[in-house]
Amino acid sequence: MSRELVHKLMKLREEYEEYSEELNLTIHRIQPKRSGHYLSGVVNSYIEILCEDLGVSRDYFLNNRSLDVIYYRYSLIAWLKYNSTMSLKSIGKVFGNKDHSTIINTLVKVKNALQPNSYNQELSDVYYKVKEALEQ
Repeated sequence: MSRELVHKLMKLREEYEEYSEELNLTIHRIQPKRSGHYLSGVVNSYIEILCEDLGVSRDYFLNNRSLDVIYYRYSLIAWLKYNSTMSLKSIGKVFGNKDHSTIINTLVKVKNALQPNSYNQELSDVYYKVKEALEQ
């Protein structure tokens, strides 16, 4: 049922370009969570692009604690968890064999940053920037 509806909405998006943003949001809301294998590939590709843009190595991106990279890493972890059926252990493997407790801690930080009147607006901004880039 939902696949047929998504397919019809995608056709409508092509016909009515002025409503493409609203249709994209609708498709995203009704679309079932995608497989972790596909999404981890998307995230890995995005990590490579981010590393190039930031001028850092993949190892630096996955292991460094500086704020210029950590918010991107947190955002990618949260996006992957919210949009896939992957386990915490599987997500940890994508991000350099991180422990499941590290992933939980990251998810709590991102969730708190996304709350209204959050103290960490910068993390929230980075999350929405990453989310937008990955969902295009």
